[in-house]
Amino acid sequence: MEFLFFLRFLAVVTLSSLFAIPADAQEYPTKSLRLIVPLLPGSGTDVVARTFAAALGQRLGQSVVVENKAGAATTLGANFVAKSSPDGYTLLVATTSTLSVLPTVQATPYDTVKDLATIAAFSIAPFVLCVSADSRLKTLNDLVATAKAEPGRLTYASSGTGTMTQMAVELVSVVAKINLLHVPYKGVTGAYPDVLGGRIDLIADAPASTLPQIKANKFRALAVTSVRRSPMLPDVPTVAELGLKGAEADFVTGILAPAGTPRVIITRLQNEALKVAQSAEFRDFLAQQGYEPLSSNASDFGMRVREGLTKWAAVVKERNIKVEQ
Repeated sequence: MEFLFFLRFLAVVTLSSLFAIPADAQEYPTKSLRLIVPLLPGSGTDVVARTFAAALGQRLGQSVVVENKAGAATTLGANFVAKSSPDGYTLLVATTSTLSVLPTVQATPYDTVKDLATIAAFSIAPFVLCVSADSRLKTLNDLVATAKAEPGRLTYASSGTGTMTQMAVELVSVVAKINLLHVPYKGVTGAYPDVLGGRIDLIADAPASTLPQIKANKFRALAVTSVRRSPMLPDVPTVAELGLKGAEADFVTGILAPAGTPRVIITRLQNEALKVAQSAEFRDFLAQQGYEPLSSNASDFGMRVREGLTKWAAVVKERNIKVEQ
């Protein structure tokens, strides 16, 4: 009899511990939140983050204050959040570059998977492979054929070693089995005059930046690196359509919290973030900024990050990409 009573007591205690929710988590949020952007004010990610923060704050009933902590190739801000208290009041806006690329090319003070908890991803953008409108390279197949005939002679520009504008081209090169000469710039748009002047053969950049040049017949778009054609460039084929399946690369933006943040808080933030991401107002705003809407929950976002780490680590290893520190 006493043994049965003990078993019942043990079951009640176990169930209570499983479903117990901290009082502060039940009432969350009770004050304003900080949303860390690891880039300078005015950057594309910063602009999107501020609009997202305002909408998220309305849904949470508390203000979401954006703070810029730029430096160390975005790892300064990411590390700040990773080391913050896991109480749901300090969050991070980060992209594929910070989460999945940088850790494969340099040592970072945080572990993306162990130190950060994904909440939701809300935007995505492909890269557009562009040449000058006057280039002898009329198609992506021309580029590949020429690169094989003249290995190491065709050039491409990027925002710097280890950046997505380099990695997107290197992935294409790996899949196509070609070698292009990398020319890093402080910003890929700084290479635009050299592309137009014929001194640089190729760039990969976001639709928002390349679209004005394409519409003005200054750039020729060879392909987009998305799985499906970009709604901003519906006439431009994907890399897979042109025979380079596996060369897809995109730029995802989402929010994260420090690892250890209570699941009930992550779920609340995820649900509200997805409602913002799915709203017509936010989707229209993204289109104006040159981004495509995305609505990935915490689990899907986390899978994207982990798969990205594996994918880009393979490219870095094959191409022996190293960042000078």
